[in-house]
Amino acid sequence: MPGQHPSHYAPRARVVLVEPEKVIAEAERAWELGHQVGVFLAPSLADAPVKAHAVVAVPGSMAAYARGLYGFLRELDQKGCDVIVASLPVEERLGLAIANRLRRAAGPRPTVCQQRRRAFTGPAIRDGFG
Repeated sequence: MPGQHPSHYAPRARVVLVEPEKVIAEAERAWELGHQVGVFLAPSLADAPVKAHAVVAVPGSMAAYARGLYGFLRELDQKGCDVIVASLPVEERLGLAIANRLRRAAGPRPTVCQQRRRAFTGPAIRDGFG
């Protein structure tokens, strides 16, 4: 069923969720370890200097954030980030939906074996050939 996998719509980059006050420190730690880091910066931190490959300034409006979330994730993927550091918004109303999507993006990924098995679940396998 679409949208039900824990990492549904996850970017290729690994998403790391931290407390809002730890976003910059976590991004810089990953940067120092050699990662291509993408960062979601909250409006209150939009002007803060951060060592990162790419930065997305999260909109102040929850509606704009919700509309742009998947685009922001794709943008950081396209820029070659292998780690995205973000924090969860306040979990009320639209913030609850955004937090849910971010948790899914940060969720466990299927293993290569699971991905291959899913690719070959045609009628022959369901009929007992696998």
